[in-house]
Amino acid sequence: MSDLDRLFKPISFAIVGASNNEDKVGYHLLYALRKFPGKLYPINPKAKEIQGIKAYPSLKEVGEPIDIAALCIPARACLGMIQEAGEAGVGVVFIAGGGFGEADEKGKSLQDEIANACREYKVRLLGPNTSGFVNPKLGVTANFNPLVSNFVPGNIAIVSQSGAMSVVIGTVIQTNRLGISVGVGLGNAPDLAVPEVLEYLIDHEETKAIVVYLEGITDGRRLYEAIYKTTKKKPVVVFTVGKSDIGDFAASHTGKLIGSFELKKAALTQAGAIVVSSSNDLIDAAHALSKCRLAPNPNPGVGILTGQAGPAMTMTDYLRSLGVSIPELEPETIEEISKELPIKTYIKNPVDTARPLHHIFENVLTIMSKDPNIDLLLTYAMHEPMCVEPVNLYQSLKRKTDKPMLFSTSGLPEDLAPIMRDLESMDIPAYVSPDRTAIAAWALVEDAKAAHRKLNQPDMDESSFGIDKLTGPIDEGQAKAVLTQMDIATPANAICENHTDAIKAFGKFQKPCVVKILSSEVTHKTEVGGVHLNITTESELLAALEKIDAIDTTEGIKYLLEETAPSGLEVIIGGKNDDSFGASVMLGLGGTAAEALGDVSIRLAPLTVEDAMEMIAELKTSELFDRWRGGPQYDKKAVAEALVIVGALMAQHPEIKEMDLNPVRVYPKGVLALDALIVCQ
Repeated sequence: MSDLDRLFKPISFAIVGASNNEDKVGYHLLYALRKFPGKLYPINPKAKEIQGIKAYPSLKEVGEPIDIAALCIPARACLGMIQEAGEAGVGVVFIAGGGFGEADEKGKSLQDEIANACREYKVRLLGPNTSGFVNPKLGVTANFNPLVSNFVPGNIAIVSQSGAMSVVIGTVIQTNRLGISVGVGLGNAPDLAVPEVLEYLIDHEETKAIVVYLEGITDGRRLYEAIYKTTKKKPVVVFTVGKSDIGDFAASHTGKLIGSFELKKAALTQAGAIVVSSSNDLIDAAHALSKCRLAPNPNPGVGILTGQAGPAMTMTDYLRSLGVSIPELEPETIEEISKELPIKTYIKNPVDTARPLHHIFENVLTIMSKDPNIDLLLTYAMHEPMCVEPVNLYQSLKRKTDKPMLFSTSGLPEDLAPIMRDLESMDIPAYVSPDRTAIAAWALVEDAKAAHRKLNQPDMDESSFGIDKLTGPIDEGQAKAVLTQMDIATPANAICENHTDAIKAFGKFQKPCVVKILSSEVTHKTEVGGVHLNITTESELLAALEKIDAIDTTEGIKYLLEETAPSGLEVIIGGKNDDSFGASVMLGLGGTAAEALGDVSIRLAPLTVEDAMEMIAELKTSELFDRWRGGPQYDKKAVAEALVIVGALMAQHPEIKEMDLNPVRVYPKGVLALDALIVCQ
């Protein structure tokens, strides 16, 4: 058996610290395992029998290998038990208790010692500081919360960093008439963590969809790779917290705009996960994905058929706000539908049947299923058996189309229960509100888009730019020299040590010119009077130089003289090397308002031109690129290529903490980086 098979499919289980005292964790864990079909070994040197089961004084006394040993003993005593567990042939040690890394530095030190001991004695570690795990099909309820003993088998797996949230999510699954394949709370996870569990579940036969709850992420790149690999075969839906934390980087716009939550969400989405914002959305999305997945598609079309106009409006509005395509039906489809419905109903998509008879509803849905623009069929019908019989409807439809279908309704729970049960048995995901159905449809669409991105992922250019390792501090002149090596254009410029050098350079440049302070100390030059525009005469130049001389710095004053760039669309391109996720890039609307607007798109690096083009499309201000109000068509491909270059540089040079090109001026042909900041670790 593999390490994780011994965890999720154990045939023997020891509880160290098992007790007859109901105040003890060892009592509750042993009680929770009372239906376990394998061998149970209570371990307690002070008892011969616990809860009617023969007890053993130590793990060694059991006399045969043990898949799991739960340590329900004080934190300080756990370290000494690891050697005994290893020598007794234990596969996995499960520590439920706290007092470790979540508590204080002393607890963190003890946790590290335990993890090291587990590696030394070849024992895997679940926890510490977690409530446990379940496999309802096999009768494994290794969780001291009594709720889990009621969980029913199903095809949704739970992987949670929080033990409590694994139970919460399990109850939401149960409330929605669904079941669990396996569920685990990982706790502090110095050993067994989310990535390894995800990769184990790829080939876990009972699991059709995986839900993940995340808090902090210590190895984001490893998690990204695991999700990317897992979602090629099984869908992953993630609920993560931390929206209020925007990180502690303040050196540039980039640091403030690539916040920790924003980066985490972008990375998870880029890997192929469906990222949601509540536990209900988590389960509604997983529910649909456990029943069906759309074929890879860059923009799947959703067809909506409704018996009542209001719910369809709700779903349409919700889906379009999430960027889901609800395309107009083909003229031939509309013509066929018009023969079935009153002329006053809306039939372009959504199709409103205005409370029809069952056979009309079925006929219209059949016609819609043949439309080439429709990849997913979404149906709403209020519970009115005299109008629509959904079970009969889908029994008939499944013989006519293989396109995925969702059903949404409203009614009394006792009336809907048998219908929903029958639909579930037919693999038709069914929901009791329009907005929840919309979330499910959005999840299916996002999953198909992610799959398409992976199918069409070209090889990334990992060629080196021939740039040696960078060390700071780096001023704007040095930063722009790096850009020049990478073929990102900057305005014609000269670095000037004194007024005489500045006057000589000024004579060679086209007017007007720009004069800036050249100092690695000054990040926001405009705010301290370090940038002077529209310099056309030598007297204006000297006046600007004198103002720059008055700026207080600890290093000597130098000047950067540049030709003024033509006007154009301004964007910001940034990069960040995060401790967890590694290299990332960011695109946003440029200039001094970038931070206030917060209109950004983020990707992990390196990335492809296709990835970068998607970043442009994600901006709320993306329409500005496309002849906005009679303006020019700006060069999106040049922006995308610059993003790819910055991403490659960040990936090849982890010593760069942050990179900030703001603004980058975009033209109908090409881009020009007007300002550049590179901050090294």
